[in-house]
Amino acid sequence: MHQIAGIVLSILLLVGCSSHRLNQGRAFSLSKVSFSDLPGWTDDDLNDAYPALERACVKPAKEWQSFCAGLSGYKYASSRKLRRYLERSLTPYQVTAYGSKTGRITGYYESELTGSRYQTSPNQIPIYGAPANYDKDKKYPVREDIEEDGLDAPIVAWADDPVDLFLMHVQGSGRMETPDGEIHLGFAGSNNRTFTGIGQILKEENLLEEVGHSMIQMRAWLKAHPDRARQLMAQNDRYIFFREIQGETPIGTAGVPLTPGHSVAVDKSYIPMQTPMWLVTTDPEGEPIRMLVVAQDTGAAIKGGIRADYFFGHGEEAFSLAGRMNTSGSYYLLLPD
Repeated sequence: MHQIAGIVLSILLLVGCSSHRLNQGRAFSLSKVSFSDLPGWTDDDLNDAYPALERACVKPAKEWQSFCAGLSGYKYASSRKLRRYLERSLTPYQVTAYGSKTGRITGYYESELTGSRYQTSPNQIPIYGAPANYDKDKKYPVREDIEEDGLDAPIVAWADDPVDLFLMHVQGSGRMETPDGEIHLGFAGSNNRTFTGIGQILKEENLLEEVGHSMIQMRAWLKAHPDRARQLMAQNDRYIFFREIQGETPIGTAGVPLTPGHSVAVDKSYIPMQTPMWLVTTDPEGEPIRMLVVAQDTGAAIKGGIRADYFFGHGEEAFSLAGRMNTSGSYYLLLPD
């Protein structure tokens, strides 16, 4: 019990709020509940979530070492047995932020695009790696300046389509089909400028109703209006640097490959990386999501105590779902006994 209290306290301290705000219970608070209080807890096939849990245990913090040691014995166990182990080893806490138990849940995916390792057409766009002596705290040129003037940085590949490349910048990773085979590109840093979503840009330009609210509609419109698209996309100052990755992708902020359907991006000033969570929300089709997920990534637009980006995987179906995912939801942290 003392260990749980210590973990809860460390999470609250991580929030960085003053004690009087915590005492008010507004900024961020955790309420102990029972597993029977988790909507859909007995319905999820927990075996699908095992890879995400296993990856969270690659380099466990001290308070997670006992749980992770025991977890290894359930890799090939039934969902029922794994559930019983989790119930014995973890305690669920519902998250409340600023007096609310719900927050915004969106979706993301691993981008797909075409291109080449070396420039084969004058219309291709460079994909830059991090500049030499990259400083994660330094502000580099904004997107418009980089696209117009170039950047003193290595070029890791060349993209065929500017809209597909822009979407990879938004997602932070992607798979590129080249004449030499598929290559995987992952996050290597950013220019540390402000992110502005394309939906917000279209809204400010009074184009959102014409274009449509889903990413599928936005992508189609941007590709159909290349000159206008270039001007609009340049308004997002944030620019991502990439590196080629061998093996499984994408790699999240926690340093492990993401598991489709069971990894989420969160605000790590509230939720520590690799924390198991029980997510309660709905998908874009209105179908319930009651699922075990692990906090394994972050995002420039993911801010707040109850704010998550749900990873759908890669491919057109993942793109369709992620591009339309924008709903409310709640979650519970599962902390070791």
